[in-house]
Amino acid sequence: MSASWCTGVCVRRNRLEWTVLRWAKNAWDVHSHGAADLPGAPGEEGVATALRAEARAFRGRVSMALPGETVLLRVGLLPSTDPDELRGMVELQMDKYSPFPVESMSFGAGTLESTETASLVTMAAVRNEIVETWGRCFQEAGAAPDLVDVELLGWWWVLKDGGKVPARGTQIFLRQDGRDLDMILARDGAPLLFRSLPQRPEPDGEGAIAAWMGECIEETGFSLTSLETEWGEVPAPTLHVFHALGEGVEWAERFKSALSLESARIHSLEEVAPVSEGIARRAAEPTEPLALDLAPAEWREGEVARAARRRLWRSATIFLVAWLLGSGLFISLLNVRQGRLDRLQNEVEALEGPAREIRRLRGKVLEFSLYADRTYSALESLRVLSENMPEGMDLSSFVYRKGSTLTLRGESDSSERVYGFIKTLEDVGYFPEVKIESVNVRQTPQGQRSQFNVTIRLPGTGEESS
Repeated sequence: MSASWCTGVCVRRNRLEWTVLRWAKNAWDVHSHGAADLPGAPGEEGVATALRAEARAFRGRVSMALPGETVLLRVGLLPSTDPDELRGMVELQMDKYSPFPVESMSFGAGTLESTETASLVTMAAVRNEIVETWGRCFQEAGAAPDLVDVELLGWWWVLKDGGKVPARGTQIFLRQDGRDLDMILARDGAPLLFRSLPQRPEPDGEGAIAAWMGECIEETGFSLTSLETEWGEVPAPTLHVFHALGEGVEWAERFKSALSLESARIHSLEEVAPVSEGIARRAAEPTEPLALDLAPAEWREGEVARAARRRLWRSATIFLVAWLLGSGLFISLLNVRQGRLDRLQNEVEALEGPAREIRRLRGKVLEFSLYADRTYSALESLRVLSENMPEGMDLSSFVYRKGSTLTLRGESDSSERVYGFIKTLEDVGYFPEVKIESVNVRQTPQGQRSQFNVTIRLPGTGEESS
């Protein structure tokens, strides 16, 4: 369901009634009812101002229902169920029955019942100036209507939903609400006639009431005769009169007798829902295949443009909000990371001084250990060399670097004796590495002598020889 709110508004000359529906838990529930008196007729000064105060209660799509006396309503059985075909048939029918030029009227049609091949359709026509006058009042009040309906059709929905329409027989339903008197004639559960009868006179003296009732009886009799011509014989109907509390219906018996009706039953309007609720539900759940709407085409075009602007603004707002949220999140994360980095830097700076001192002390300890360790001292190293040096070999240079290297230079009476000496040092395993840098044979006054250059790596502090 695209909309979650819907408002039905019934407008009369000096009175307003509305119902707000809300979509919740897969059903339309009544959110609120309201009613208010208006200071004048539509278009008069102050009406839009007074309407603005009440329009604050409207929510979602607004369906404005015109009073029955301002709309020409007809019911017809059309041999089609296709929406486009039905609209064409309705235009032809209303062009024939409309008392005003077609260009000055707004037309609409709504399906009442459907079969596989035919549709019972209510056809409506209203002068553009009536719709535009009320529409202007609503627009000035900041609650432009989305749909234009008819109050009589909302009342029919209320009767059907309230179980007040018998499935068999013919009934006349009269609704007296203040000075207004509306009539619906139904046969076998389907409406055949919608009409507003003359308004009750004010003040309502006995003579005025009698004259008013005579007019109502005459118009009703004419309507029944017309129905027989169009729909065939209409059996004697049962009269149902619905009235507001405190309103007299003493005229009901005379009405029944004058028209030879079968019986008369009196009901309170409290037995059924407000008519504005019927209007709201008709807007919330449009009839298929046709839903009546008397709003001018310009309104619908304007609504499409407004809807497009709303979608554009909604998209722009969503994008802006998403961008702001994203930017805010990014900046927040950046600030958090920067704060964490600052804290770590402060911790590093706080630890840097003690760390330097520890490194300095460790260096001193290493240095002390290096020089205190006599395992690989110069004398110890010389002792190992002397013990393993064969006869016929002399050292001419002994360069000792503690914890680093020991460099030997010397000569021997043969190269094999030099290589044997190196092999013996490796086998002893005292030194980590013994490397021959060079062995050269030279002629000396004592004969041929092999001069050698050897580098021995000494282990550092804590390192063990392999």
